[in-house]
Amino acid sequence: MSKNKTKFIVIEGGEGSGKSSILMKLKEKLGDTILTTREPGGTPYAEVIREATIKNPLAKGTPAETTLCLMFAARYDNVINMISPSLKKGIPVITDRFDASSYAYQVHAQSKGKLEKLFWNLREQLPIKPYLYIFFDVNPKEGIKRANSRNQSLIKGKKYDHFDDREIAFHKKVKEGYLRFFKKVPYKKIDANQSIDKVFQDFEKMIESLL
Repeated sequence: MSKNKTKFIVIEGGEGSGKSSILMKLKEKLGDTILTTREPGGTPYAEVIREATIKNPLAKGTPAETTLCLMFAARYDNVINMISPSLKKGIPVITDRFDASSYAYQVHAQSKGKLEKLFWNLREQLPIKPYLYIFFDVNPKEGIKRANSRNQSLIKGKKYDHFDDREIAFHKKVKEGYLRFFKKVPYKKIDANQSIDKVFQDFEKMIESLL
């Protein structure tokens, strides 16, 4: 791990792991002492790419190559225009998803490893790399159950991520992809099968020890 005092931390996890809600809760508690962002998204242009890649109905059938490159396009914009400037100011950054998601979803689950070389080449061009990844480890069946429950409660007409609609076999492959990626980078794991309050306690304690 880098010894830089200002940390760039990534939280990752499959659908229904609860990471996004927990990060929002942490942000409410810590306020402007940290910067939180998400992927794809974070900057105005990256949010446009997010809409195209995971909200647009046409995105579900697009080739993995297209999605992977669009995800990195959004990532570059977020890193250059939001993440790097914050780190230079001494503000720690925690992002909801980063390149581990691209590896798990596009490289492993969608392309069955065919895009491995392209992924690492694109990653190499990033001006900064995360200090640590925190994996919210949830059983895929439980995660999809939670995601489906969440989607049923959405206001009619609101669009949600098309990845939620994939079969359980796909989400099992996603988890395999995460574990494969984490063999190559520094990471810690949180049991996300617990209650959301317990998961938040574990996450908060881990962040406090890091920051």
